[in-house]
Amino acid sequence: MTAATATTTTTATTATTARRAKSRKRGGALAPQPAAVAKAPQARPAGKGNRKAAQAADAVDVTGRDVLVPLDRLALGEANVRKVPSSPEGIAELAALIESQGLLQRLAVTALADGRFAVVAGGRRLRAMQLLAADGRWPSSQPVECRCYDDARAAAVSLAENSGREAMHPADQMEAFRQLVEDGLSAAQVAARFGVSTLTVERRLKLARLAPRFLALYRTGDIEPEQLQVLALVEDHAAQEALWDGLPSYDRDAWTLRRVITEQSCPGDSRLARFVGIEAYEARGGAVRHDLFADAEDAATVYLDDPVLLQTLAMEKLQSLAEEVRAEGWGWVDCLTVGDSLALRRYGQETQVRREPTPEEAQAIEAMEAEHAALSQAYDRNEEASQQDADTDGDDDGNVDGDGSSSSNAYEAEEQRLASALDALDDRLEVARTALLQWTPAQMAHTGVLLHIDHDGQVLAHRGLVRPEDRKAAGEGGGDGSPAAASIHADPDARSKRSDFSEGLMRDLTAHRTAALQAALMRNPHVALATLVHRMAETVFDRYGWGNDVVKVHVRATSDHALAEHASDYARSSAGALLGLAVAAWSERIPDDPQAVFGWLLGQDEGTLLELLAYCTARSIDTVSGRERERDHSDAIAEALGVDMADWWAPTAANYLGRVSKAKALEAVKEATGTDATQAMAGMKKADAAAHCAVRLAGSRWLPAPLRVITAAMPQGETEA
Repeated sequence: MTAATATTTTTATTATTARRAKSRKRGGALAPQPAAVAKAPQARPAGKGNRKAAQAADAVDVTGRDVLVPLDRLALGEANVRKVPSSPEGIAELAALIESQGLLQRLAVTALADGRFAVVAGGRRLRAMQLLAADGRWPSSQPVECRCYDDARAAAVSLAENSGREAMHPADQMEAFRQLVEDGLSAAQVAARFGVSTLTVERRLKLARLAPRFLALYRTGDIEPEQLQVLALVEDHAAQEALWDGLPSYDRDAWTLRRVITEQSCPGDSRLARFVGIEAYEARGGAVRHDLFADAEDAATVYLDDPVLLQTLAMEKLQSLAEEVRAEGWGWVDCLTVGDSLALRRYGQETQVRREPTPEEAQAIEAMEAEHAALSQAYDRNEEASQQDADTDGDDDGNVDGDGSSSSNAYEAEEQRLASALDALDDRLEVARTALLQWTPAQMAHTGVLLHIDHDGQVLAHRGLVRPEDRKAAGEGGGDGSPAAASIHADPDARSKRSDFSEGLMRDLTAHRTAALQAALMRNPHVALATLVHRMAETVFDRYGWGNDVVKVHVRATSDHALAEHASDYARSSAGALLGLAVAAWSERIPDDPQAVFGWLLGQDEGTLLELLAYCTARSIDTVSGRERERDHSDAIAEALGVDMADWWAPTAANYLGRVSKAKALEAVKEATGTDATQAMAGMKKADAAAHCAVRLAGSRWLPAPLRVITAAMPQGETEA
């Protein structure tokens, strides 16, 4: 290229730049202009001079040249090295950025023979601008600044632009958002300008307002995002640092931080919070902390910081309900904001009296009983017919002919229909018979009601209770054989007159009795097993009876509710389903009356007792931990049982892959499949990457380290065979 040609090119470029600057200064959008497309060079005879000219031309082509191209004349080029499509969410976010900030980086293009231009670098920007045009926010002929390169350099330019880039650290974005808000923008305005949700901006602002020390730690990789999110529950910088410094360095995980911060607060899903209601609590001036980084619908992440006020409001509401119950005619009504079956142990219990049914009620019950008898007879006949067909349906060789299967299906269908009808009728009969039970005025006059709040925040009312001080009086006056006197249990709190024996003597005598009981029990394995199972079962199933605590074995059951607080989607997991079926089956079999449980257990065979013992023991296991674990007894139990967690758990986006870093998810795929998915997931948002990894891991039986059995270290001097 000659000096004159170079000068002309520079002058034209300068003039074009000046025109664009002038247009921006006027504040208007760049007007559509014809694209500055270079004509194809004329062929020249080969020669030494021509080779030098070609080399000079190549040197200029490396830098490309600026062109202004209408949007509708741009298309994605085949030479673009990015092949994985971007997510719709990412394109929408980029479109909002371009709309508010303009196109800050030119597209790299090559000229096509039909007058259009192929985008070899900037495909996401192109799709974002096309989205703006499709939505009517930009004209289809919107001028777009581009840099035009020769076809020979297309792939190299595309690769160069997509290489060597490093994303901005999240802490930098947090502080940038904070600066924009401090400059006068609202969170909603920032969200609109940068194509993200208002909640995302609010979360970034929340973290940006942490003590500067924690953002510095985040930049150096010495604190995890989850820890920052928990620290954000505390507003004061000094309190944040005091909390952090007050914990050992090995015990600063997010779970521990949350526990320390909220241990004096009541979660929004606690029994009192559910009963009172968060709105009612706030209306009385109660302080509430919301975890901005949790699901807004999850009440467990709302913290009520005034437990005394919450307790006061709960008692006020209970006492208001107590007045309504007292109006029924009861002698007294007690209220407990915290209570379970243990609270009932100090009370006696009367039973309702069955009244005579009205003629209409008697007729309805009689009709249902007759219908029940007819259905039962039909059920028995169907079962007998099915058995007879089974006996005669086979041939001499024991084979069943083709009609046997259809007959069997017909019998099974009829059995199912009759069983369903009987079950429905049983329910109706129970309702009708229960309606005949009532409290007499005499009973209500000397008994009362205990109101307490259950785990779900619902009020339970236990009617017909007898206070301890009234039980003694009833016992003294119960010689008339009245039902009221007979229905009252022995009083555990009753005190006889002054004992005839000293405390020392009593301890001596009862110690001998204890030794005798132990010796006798030791010689009777069946009773010993029943005793142990009884103690465990009454704990697990809430079948406490007064005086049962002479057996000093204590069980802390790990309930479904406790596991569901930590295990994601617990109710639909394999283990959760099996445990749910088991608790329902045993709850149906074990008597509701605490005084009847021990007798029932004595009547069971050893196999049943062992099954119940196994269930109760299983419910006592608790390996939940907020820290990485070392080998413990749970590993030995798992080995003894042959437990492989891959039979019970599989990685999904919800339970694992979406809750770890992208690098950790990639590591899982590589461990499980031996392939590196880094390239395939390039440019994916975290949610898309997690879903992609979940598909890759499906059926692989891969497990993260916390779910793997930690093998015992071999003693020194031993080696593997």
